Amino acid sequence: MRMAIAWGCLVPSRRSLIGYEAATRKVLEHLGVEIVDIPNETCCAPFWMQSLDVTTSLALAARNLAKAEQMGLDLLTPCSGCFHSYKRVNHTMEKYPGMKQRIQEILRSARLRYEGTVDARHLVDFLFTDIGMDEIKSKMVRDLEGIDLGLRYGCHMLKPHELLNIEYSERPIFADQILETLGATSKQYTGRHRCCGGLLRGTDDDLADEVLRDRLLDANAAGVDSLVTVCSLCHIQHDMGQRIIKNKFDIEDLAIPVLHYPQVLALAFGFSPKEIGLQQHTASTSTLVAKLRGEVKEGGGA
Repeated sequence: MRMAIAWGCLVPSRRSLIGYEAATRKVLEHLGVEIVDIPNETCCAPFWMQSLDVTTSLALAARNLAKAEQMGLDLLTPCSGCFHSYKRVNHTMEKYPGMKQRIQEILRSARLRYEGTVDARHLVDFLFTDIGMDEIKSKMVRDLEGIDLGLRYGCHMLKPHELLNIEYSERPIFADQILETLGATSKQYTGRHRCCGGLLRGTDDDLADEVLRDRLLDANAAGVDSLVTVCSLCHIQHDMGQRIIKNKFDIEDLAIPVLHYPQVLALAFGFSPKEIGLQQHTASTSTLVAKLRGEVKEGGGA
């Protein structure tokens, strides 16, 4: 199976997101999926940029889709914001012919054209729907039994349902099911489906901090060994923002590791914490790594 892949802006540019790309590459290779990077990938102009210029923002996202279309491949992305942008392009071009023409005119200046044939997929839904839990389980070398995880789906992979068309958009469980296939416990806890406050950054930082504080306290009260984020922005909030919250609100016992979703799969597939960039995170992952030691099945890599 071959897929084009678009990483987005945050994944390649933030230190704590280095492991998102590293783990995604290793997990997909381990599962037999060949990924081809979009050549000269540019910003997807996520939905908050559409308030500045909706046509140009859609054309920017369409540029990457046009590149995938030239390659004859569907497009996979680990970034929820990118996923949202690419789905919006296809939806808009299909529903509004006039906007499609305007997008094509902009693309023409870059000697590109996009016919709307590329299916944009989010990494986590792709793993659940196309790879499947039986195949994932067959590739395990480390059982994550005894590890309690607090999953954060985030907002932008799931909603609005009419645009993104992931069938399990209300109180989803599909990503939990994958984690539990790996042997971990995906804990149900208060606030896990609530917003992390990430998009409030730069607009109202105090409110963003209050929202994040509540999300972190929810997870802390649940006693999770690690939070697991699907969204890049959620990860920045919970990982890098955790230090801000700890100091600002004087919360001494706040020390929750925060993993990117594919990092959990990579650990179950036998990759080492260093290979998938756990040492690059702001919140220390040492307590989780210590709990995992000695749990590799015979023949697996630690």
